[in-house]
Amino acid sequence: MPFVAMHQNRIPAPDKLFLTFIYAAALKPTLPAQALKEFEPPSVAGTIYLIAAGKAATQMAAAIYPKLSSLRGGIVVTRSGYAQPDFHPDNLDIIEASHPVPDTVGLAAAERAMREIGELGEDDLLLALISGGASSLLPLPVGGVSLTEKQAVTRQLLHCGAPISEMNIVRKHLSAIKGGRLAAAAYPARTQMIGISDVPGDDLGTIGSGPTVADRSTLSEAQEIVARYELQLPVSVVFALANRANETPKPEDVKLSRSEASLCATPKQLVMAAAQYLQSKGYEPQVLGDDLEGDAILMGQDHAALAIQAKSKGRKIAIISGGEATVRVTNPKGRGGRNTAFLLSCAIALNGESGITGFAADTDGIDGSEDHAGAFLWPELLSMIGGSAAATDFLASDCSYTAFQRADALMITGPSGTNVNDLRVLLVG
Repeated sequence: MPFVAMHQNRIPAPDKLFLTFIYAAALKPTLPAQALKEFEPPSVAGTIYLIAAGKAATQMAAAIYPKLSSLRGGIVVTRSGYAQPDFHPDNLDIIEASHPVPDTVGLAAAERAMREIGELGEDDLLLALISGGASSLLPLPVGGVSLTEKQAVTRQLLHCGAPISEMNIVRKHLSAIKGGRLAAAAYPARTQMIGISDVPGDDLGTIGSGPTVADRSTLSEAQEIVARYELQLPVSVVFALANRANETPKPEDVKLSRSEASLCATPKQLVMAAAQYLQSKGYEPQVLGDDLEGDAILMGQDHAALAIQAKSKGRKIAIISGGEATVRVTNPKGRGGRNTAFLLSCAIALNGESGITGFAADTDGIDGSEDHAGAFLWPELLSMIGGSAAATDFLASDCSYTAFQRADALMITGPSGTNVNDLRVLLVG
């Protein structure tokens, strides 16, 4: 689905329009219709069973569906509201489940997937289309752990400030489907995973918690992460993480010997597309990387400092970065996301500096669990929020969404159809 600006705000119209054009140009090569344009399904003697899971699941399935002549059926699981409206295949079931906290709908889908792939034979192929969000959309707790307990763990992981790689190490060791277990269950059938990366470093084992990829992390690492972030776990979860039977399949496991994985879209494509577009508009792109991680507030301050430095030298520059910042949530009633936290911190540091505009947004269309992809920044933003003191209070209370809502500066796009992490752009000059 192409990006459509749906929300009017008081940022000057030309600035807003240009910023939304940047976002759309960056997304273009990562949208499934483009990213999977050259895809050809593997040749199989038997049939193909399709599992698509994640926020881009229906768009990925729709992009390759006409090419799957040997398709016997399958399921597509996506976030509620993220299904592609015009995709209704007869032999695929479209299921909308909860994200970021899993629900019973996703659990039933995971149970069904494991049951049906168990019927595949040596000549068959499990084709898995995985995008960000699959971790919560296909929940299947290990024995002794209930969905309610898994939900409680998920909420703590989302609020503790851990990077996605560490969150998914814990998730994998509490799951009967993640960390390679989906492919192991399909054996002796072949497994081909095609992914859209929403993680820094494009680690195949982290995307959707790697349901078809051998896992190199361990139960001990999961326990260390729990201790580091002082997570308060149910007793059953503590026991599960101490149970050696819950160790994930490793690279030498024969049941993963027929599993392959590749990527069709990455954050690097996103960032480079933004850089190319801005260069064509006369800006000097300064790409900080496509895999930035760390505290969103500190990251916002760093980006602001770079923008002020560029302005002092009279440069017409575009500061661009991708990756995924983190936010440690201390106010359970707060409203925000990592992109609005980043941008509010950046605005406070800029303190109304003239000649600097920008945005920060999640490429899937949702920043956290609210209805926005991100937000816009321009010199008058801080005063429209109520001044520096008010903005600082909003940031400290995890209410960055509310701050941008007050300034009518939220970027609301709806589902984009892809998910390649976050995009941050500051324009100087």
